[in-house]
Amino acid sequence: MDHAFESIENFRQLGGLTRPDGARIRDGVLLRSGHLGKATEADVAALADMGLALVIDMRDSHERQRHPDKDVPGAENVWLPPAPDLPAIIPFKAESPAQVRQVFHEFYRYLALHPDAIGAYDGFFRRLLASEGRPVLWHCTQGKDRTGVGAMLLLSALGFDQDAAIGEYLLTNLFAETQLEAMRLARAGEEEIALMAEVFRVSEANARYWFDCVQLEYGSVQNYLEMALALDPEDIARLENFYLE
Repeated sequence: MDHAFESIENFRQLGGLTRPDGARIRDGVLLRSGHLGKATEADVAALADMGLALVIDMRDSHERQRHPDKDVPGAENVWLPPAPDLPAIIPFKAESPAQVRQVFHEFYRYLALHPDAIGAYDGFFRRLLASEGRPVLWHCTQGKDRTGVGAMLLLSALGFDQDAAIGEYLLTNLFAETQLEAMRLARAGEEEIALMAEVFRVSEANARYWFDCVQLEYGSVQNYLEMALALDPEDIARLENFYLE
């Protein structure tokens, strides 16, 4: 279910991903993207045509005020911010690629262990369970870090291993390259491009660090799902029933 939107960035679905046992994620039900604040009428119509039932907005209050999501007919919009005040966590005036890398690296520990992040991802799963397999889209601003952690958690809950979850997470870099190429065509300076590359791309090291933080604190991702996010075996079975075929 690939779709070329006019103004929704970094959109993709998890459908088609397959576990070693052959179980496959259903097409068209688990969707992720950047924000919907600049969505055109055609974009909104396309989302509505997909039967979208729920939009989960993981941005902070400042981001939501700058670019409120466009309403999608038939879909409820729910706010679940892992970082309710993002500027307090991530300085937006990073001055070097190395500083950006360090800031984002530290952010992944926050996304693994901070109570606000745990609360948001707990809410994420509660909403997925309540949606009963209807199409759901979750997003942050660029659809890369907060959204990416949501996807890694969901894939882990559905029985995919760490490498598979990280492989899906890294697909964001295909979109990042289109952004960087646009900067090159606009003749942006090399220093600016190098800095923005760290902002646009996701890092395998950060994804693995997130897994390491979870495993060090809870022993395993499955323990984290059970102990931090309160997902019991019945919840996991329902998620598999909703999303796998």
